[in-house]
Amino acid sequence: MQVLTRASEVPFRRAASPTTGSASRWTSAPALGAIVLALAGCGSAPPAPPATSAAARPGGGTVETSASANDEAASACAGWLAAQQRGEGRLYRVDAAASQVRIHVFRAGRLAKAGHNHVLGVERLEGQVFVPAQGIAGAGLELGFRLADLAIDKPEWRAALGPEFASVPSASDIAGTRANLLRTVDGERFPAITMRSTAVAGAFPVLAVKLAVRWHGQSREFDVPVRVARPAEEAALRAQGALVLRQSDFGIAPLSILGGLLAVQDELTVEVDVAARPADTCG
Repeated sequence: MQVLTRASEVPFRRAASPTTGSASRWTSAPALGAIVLALAGCGSAPPAPPATSAAARPGGGTVETSASANDEAASACAGWLAAQQRGEGRLYRVDAAASQVRIHVFRAGRLAKAGHNHVLGVERLEGQVFVPAQGIAGAGLELGFRLADLAIDKPEWRAALGPEFASVPSASDIAGTRANLLRTVDGERFPAITMRSTAVAGAFPVLAVKLAVRWHGQSREFDVPVRVARPAEEAALRAQGALVLRQSDFGIAPLSILGGLLAVQDELTVEVDVAARPADTCG
């Protein structure tokens, strides 16, 4: 994911007076041109490392080959629906309009002030949640969204985050950010991010969910604390959690130019607030 900046914001448009005894100098004109092109979205995104075969990774989880990662895992919804019909629990479908997912992308490097931090929002979240009638055995969730549907840098989102997000990207900045984002993560080949629970521990209302995140042809597992109250009868469900994704864990090279003078941090923070309503079918 990349930080976009207008060329007019690059903070060295005037030549500086030489300083006696100093080895520092302003960037040369050719290098400045390269920066402007890259920041304007004309530069090529760094190539992603090739995906590797399934293997253990530090911190737990696995990396899958692109082929296996592209084969969508069978949804658990049919099994959850059957369990509901047997009176063993309740199936809930995600209410996209009432749910909220925010992804924060952070600038880095000595020229970081020439760029923007970014806020991405998921406005078409899909999925389902299953809550057992008793205990937590069999509880689970499936969530997913398409990268092309991400909203970027809405003013109200940025304003709520304080001074580090106080700048207001223009419409052309946002369009460039979207284009660079989809190019960097190979959005045509890997158009969606999915999240599925593989294990649930703890006790309501505080659960420890082992979450498998599939992105860019690779999959990693994360231990995510989730707060969710057991809904009463036909009431809606609300679940909240947060995690950190590292782009490099999914074979994505974060933007870095001129030896890291301008870059994007590897870490992305993801905040999830899911609303879901009782369902009688798999949608």
